Amino acid sequence: MTLPQQLQQQGRCQVVRSDWSIAWGALTNWLAFLATLLTSFFLAPYLLERLGPSRYGVWCIVEAVLAYFTLFDLGIAACLVRYVARYHTLADLPLLNRYAASAFWLYSLLALVVLAISIPLSYKVATPLEQRLDTTDRVTPFMLLLLIQFAAGLPLSVFPTLLDGLQLFGWKSLVRLFALAGRISGIVLVMEMQPGLLGLALVLSITQLAEHLLMFVVVRWQLPGLSLSWHWLDRAALREIRHYSRDAFVAMVAGRLSGQSGPLLAGWLLSPMAAATYALASRLIDMGKNLLRSATTTLAPAISQREAIADHHGLHQLFVGATRTVLYLVLPIHLGIVFFGRPFLLRWLGSDELACQCYPLAVILSLTLTLGVAQSVAARILYGLGQLRTFSRLALLEGVVVLGTGYVLVQLGGLPGLALAVAGPNVLFCLWTITAACRWTHTRLADYGRRGCLRPLLVATVPLLIWWSLTPVLPQWTSLLLTAALGLIPYAALVLVVEDAIRQLVCDRVRRGLQRLLVKSSPPQQSPGLATEPLRR
Repeated sequence: MTLPQQLQQQGRCQVVRSDWSIAWGALTNWLAFLATLLTSFFLAPYLLERLGPSRYGVWCIVEAVLAYFTLFDLGIAACLVRYVARYHTLADLPLLNRYAASAFWLYSLLALVVLAISIPLSYKVATPLEQRLDTTDRVTPFMLLLLIQFAAGLPLSVFPTLLDGLQLFGWKSLVRLFALAGRISGIVLVMEMQPGLLGLALVLSITQLAEHLLMFVVVRWQLPGLSLSWHWLDRAALREIRHYSRDAFVAMVAGRLSGQSGPLLAGWLLSPMAAATYALASRLIDMGKNLLRSATTTLAPAISQREAIADHHGLHQLFVGATRTVLYLVLPIHLGIVFFGRPFLLRWLGSDELACQCYPLAVILSLTLTLGVAQSVAARILYGLGQLRTFSRLALLEGVVVLGTGYVLVQLGGLPGLALAVAGPNVLFCLWTITAACRWTHTRLADYGRRGCLRPLLVATVPLLIWWSLTPVLPQWTSLLLTAALGLIPYAALVLVVEDAIRQLVCDRVRRGLQRLLVKSSPPQQSPGLATEPLRR
């Protein structure tokens, strides 16, 4: 009997999630993010048209500033996911309450800090932006309102984090979709009535707070024993949070330096229009990355579960299998950006000049797409195991290099130079992270390449050859979708042929579902003895 089975038999841990449960959580998380991505996709040209290039550029700059404010998370969320997954698996509710309450009150203190610096920072950043605007919009109240909303949402962010740790991704996705519907309706209503930055900030603030409150309701329903009282504050828990979150915070700083420096440098050294151009190209790549990273977030609590019960073989299998799965998904996206990027941008943005400026940036930044998604799986391994010290410091080094080289290259080569400054260090960092994850899961690099990467790369040659022969493509949705389908359909069929496990898993779930339907639809049958038993009594 294995150690996980012994612990479950003794009642010392919850049932560890199966591969199908992890896949289902990843799917629901991915579908919710896909809806958000599609919304962002269609809203970007709509907001660009309604706000105008100048105000949209200001929105991109303020959005990048707000991304830096998420550093006030201090890595607490990543720490809470790990310990909630661990102690929920071990059925230790008191320890779970200690970590949850400690995180909640730490967030409350940080919210006060955010409020204290919001007003002076808003005036300092907004004043030069207002001078560059060609409209009468006020940037200061727009930015201040978003910062106040962020401060109010900090302590409330404990609840979506708890849902991640409990692996209740279906409920979290449902709440996110409900809030997304309200957000879209509000944005369209405001933009049609009176387009402006302040109205946009009001809609975003109200819907974000409503989303957190709904997740609070779900958490209290699913975990009735949860308590966030300050009586649960514990020095040992605070020390553990500080130790883990310190490295996670460094990694977050690094992520902001490498991911958000582009629009800021472009807006500062060039113009708000240059910031908007870079942000649109970067957003196209980030859509592809985040679409799959949203699915890999479900791996961190699953890794923590397996680490809690010393399931080393499960760690290895999960790492290799998840890498192979995300590569099957990201490779056609990467190829699609290269082959269809220009006509896609032209049809999406409606401007030939803007599409021609964005396409070279998108191709350069796409160098990080496939490696970045594979690295996201490796990073979740390190987060789940709590091995973040070297990872976070190298990530910070990458961010500093991006910031320094970006400052130089944007002045020498414009936006393409800035894109190269972002892509180069990220490729090197991704390779190191994958190597580190192989070491911690006892996976040989040759085995990782053979079992995790080889088949997806070989199968991806099918859409590559098909799309190569069919390009160039007209900038029309019908032509783009038809050409993409001609490559994706044989690609998907070949994946099912190559991956026996995927095919067997799908067939097994379909067969079980049909059996349950047949059992429910058939009338219950009673034996004669049972039918006459009440009469005997």
